[in-house]
Amino acid sequence: MNIPIAHGAVASGSPLYDASPEHVAAVLALVLLAGVWWSRRTSWASLAPTDGLLIALLAGSAAIHAGLAIGHAGHDTLIRVLFVTDAAALGWTARRVAGGRGAGRLGALVLLGSIAAYWVSAIGGEAPDQIGIATKLGEILALAMVVRPGPSVRRRALRSAAGSLALGLLVIVTAASAWAGAFRASAADPDAVAGHHVHGGSVPPPGTVMPTQAERAVTPADRAAVDEFVQATRVALAPYADPARAAADGYRVGGMHGIDFHAPNPSHENDGRVLDPARPETLVYAVAPDGRPVLLGALFQMPRIGESGPAIGGPLTVWHAHEHVCVSLTPPGLTGLLGPLGTCPVGSIDVPLTSEMIHVWIVPGAPEAFGDLDEAWKRAYLEAIARRS
Repeated sequence: MNIPIAHGAVASGSPLYDASPEHVAAVLALVLLAGVWWSRRTSWASLAPTDGLLIALLAGSAAIHAGLAIGHAGHDTLIRVLFVTDAAALGWTARRVAGGRGAGRLGALVLLGSIAAYWVSAIGGEAPDQIGIATKLGEILALAMVVRPGPSVRRRALRSAAGSLALGLLVIVTAASAWAGAFRASAADPDAVAGHHVHGGSVPPPGTVMPTQAERAVTPADRAAVDEFVQATRVALAPYADPARAAADGYRVGGMHGIDFHAPNPSHENDGRVLDPARPETLVYAVAPDGRPVLLGALFQMPRIGESGPAIGGPLTVWHAHEHVCVSLTPPGLTGLLGPLGTCPVGSIDVPLTSEMIHVWIVPGAPEAFGDLDEAWKRAYLEAIARRS
């Protein structure tokens, strides 16, 4: 997802919530098919409504896969061959139904194969998007129509129960594979390195929006600015190593738990002071294995959505935002991220976009002063602290 932000920059979000540019050809192929269908609508007038819908689903998926083969021109030849093969098989099945012969068992196998291939592709690291997910849901609906129960009442009852369970599982596995694939694609990003993930990579993880910036080398001035800011932040935050002191200054530290506990200070969120070491909008704590609270750093946040944060250290200080986070109102708090099928956990709502923010880590030995700290690194650091006590 490309989102315009201040100063002419562009922010990139996870393809999971949008359409990949490589899949534009698939959309055009579907539009072309719709045009052909409309021009020949009188030819389909004699079809039963269910047969017409099944043909549309099969032919639509075939057109999309043909478009994917075109859109992936720069990819491995095998992938393009598989797309073309899938398109041909789906088109052949649609032709059988149009000819009155039905999809048959072979048609069901074609649909199952296409769905399973998507699972393998997503889990293998191909970044999923809404076009792919919608196509698979359409194929699952087509499969439900192909395997619908026969006229026998007893047989219909048994097959309906088993079919409903199987189709439900197909939807769940499709959503789960897309979810896993979106995170796997991000982890495979060349900018994801041991210990942390640098915001600004080519494939953002779900829920994260990263600005696209012109690449340039880090300069000595960049490093000096970062060192100066981190040192100023360490000094300013030193008193907040004691959560009681942080609470006295307005930070919400109650119920501290886990290794990534964010304690916001509402009075700092709209005070007009940006990237002020003495007034971060949020403190970040972790609880060590021995129960001791450890101050890891702070989160600075811009006051308005769409406003770019100051990159004081050039490529070393890349801000980010969050998209499609789910929040509950009672009690207020984060409940997760919007799922691949467009749902939030029960009792929470979707927040489409937040303002930009940046983490600053003050713990000694952190892989980077800015960015994300890997959970494994945090746990190792906390265990080391517990051993020393």
